[in-house]
Amino acid sequence: MIFSTSLIDTKGHWMVGTEWQYAKGIVTMHPEGFSCSCKKAPRKPCNHIRNVKLRIYGTFDQYYKDAA
Repeated sequence: MIFSTSLIDTKGHWMVGTEWQYAKGIVTMHPEGFSCSCKKAPRKPCNHIRNVKLRIYGTFDQYYKDAA
């Protein structure tokens, strides 16, 4: 299932088709949003998708720098 995102315009985005590998799934950016191949129930985006979006926003890395 593909989940849309409100803050990233994925249609025509230069990262469409990019895959992020995780231990239990692969997150892929599509023109419609993000999908993940993990086994979570597809009612809402999994933490893998959340992680990728936070990294694109640039907030995920800053969070860990502040916590260190």
